[in-house]
Amino acid sequence: MRIAVIGSSIVDLIARPTSTIQRDSSNEAVITWSAGGAGRNVAENLSRLGAEVAFVTDVGDDVLGRFLLADLRNLGIDVRVARTERTGVYIAVLDKEGELDRGFCQTGTERIGVEEINAVLPDLESFEGAVIDANLNAEAVDDLAARCRLAAVPYALETAAHERSLRVARAIPGCAFIKPDRGEASALAGRPCETVDEALSCAESLLARGAMRVAVSLGPDGLVFAEDSARVHLPALRTTVADVTGAGDALLSASFLGLLRGLPPARYLEAGLRAAALTCEWRGAVNPALTARVFDP
Repeated sequence: MRIAVIGSSIVDLIARPTSTIQRDSSNEAVITWSAGGAGRNVAENLSRLGAEVAFVTDVGDDVLGRFLLADLRNLGIDVRVARTERTGVYIAVLDKEGELDRGFCQTGTERIGVEEINAVLPDLESFEGAVIDANLNAEAVDDLAARCRLAAVPYALETAAHERSLRVARAIPGCAFIKPDRGEASALAGRPCETVDEALSCAESLLARGAMRVAVSLGPDGLVFAEDSARVHLPALRTTVADVTGAGDALLSASFLGLLRGLPPARYLEAGLRAAALTCEWRGAVNPALTARVFDP
């Protein structure tokens, strides 16, 4: 299964406080860094799940960029650099439960132009699926979605973050799969998304706009899924949370790959929830223990 992923690759800096956070003060924390970025996380997850991945991204010619490229290539991923600028950085401050308190991101991915992507991805039509990251600019997202629709390549939309999710709005018609979280679904649908019923309403709104399948991630409350006449709420799997960073990327990766392999929704969504639970157990954006076993019944 060959899948193209187009999106961001950055370095994650994660701060885990070891005591109650005090404003206007230096706080004690365990600080780690690792490879990250929504697109990069999806690319690694898909590779670990058994897909053959080509990843189009941007990195700088700097220490962080060289680290990211070496890490991706060691995974056997076909990395295609569309633009070389300063490597992006994501800073996450977690709460004592390992949940995200707040995050800050600097990435140059939104500056990658349509021509730059097309120059390194002339063979998009030969892939069996594609994942388009909202860290790209809206013009690049639109062009990629149009190419996928023209070539009948099923594509998923990685909504990435609340404000950035709006960049994929025009690409929703025809997308095979979209997995926003509460905030992203609310931004895209223009309505609240706190309760299960509200999440289902948001999912139905995205279906009405042309998405083929919608999964709204509700974190510890699981997810809601909608397609055609099907509506379902699936609870999250019990897990020990070390770090939620990347859990949504894992959920999208396993679900979309299962969809492309022809699994029924119950199977591929269960695989997605397993992948997310595994990711939460790991202090990093991708758990190296992730394998295709998440698809086992």
